[in-house]
Amino acid sequence: MPLRQDMETGRFKARAEDGTVHSVVEVTSFIQMVTFRGPAGWVPEGKSYRLDEGETVEETADGCFRIAATGLALRRIG
Repeated sequence: MPLRQDMETGRFKARAEDGTVHSVVEVTSFIQMVTFRGPAGWVPEGKSYRLDEGETVEETADGCFRIAATGLALRRIG
């Protein structure tokens, strides 16, 4: 079974449609690739987002974000 590891790879501020500002954390999942000679290194497998407080954030098709639990739309600041 391959080894997996999640790591914080980014953090940014986003303004919600109600005017509040949130810190969004980008988390990248890495999988360890293995060859016949042994471990070949960690390769990024996918990204997920969450608020600093822990709530799940979904990326939308237009490049914005949405808080999964409330549906509140977020737009990256800057």
